[in-house]
Amino acid sequence: MSDIILVYTTFEKKEEALQLGRMLLEKRLIACAQIDNSVDSLYWWNGEIEQAEEFRLLMKSRLTLWKELEKTITEHHSYDLPEIVAIPVVEANPDYRHWIEETVRK
Repeated sequence: MSDIILVYTTFEKKEEALQLGRMLLEKRLIACAQIDNSVDSLYWWNGEIEQAEEFRLLMKSRLTLWKELEKTITEHHSYDLPEIVAIPVVEANPDYRHWIEETVRK
């Protein structure tokens, strides 16, 4: 199984996603950050259904960096309870996998 993970979280403002993505790149915790155009989110919060416009930040990293990545995102996130999810990459193009492995911190 690959050590590569896709990590995502969402933000209220695109600028927040851009700032965090750049910071994580500079720390070499991720190899790539992609920010989607706004998405409409519907969710339960404090016993009620909420609706919000959010910006999704998708990042490529390694499972070995998960704890530090999750901690760093949590520390710099504006949400009380940010969604921070890691999805394992079962297979990936060998050259792409190598690029991620060589780009992020060991």
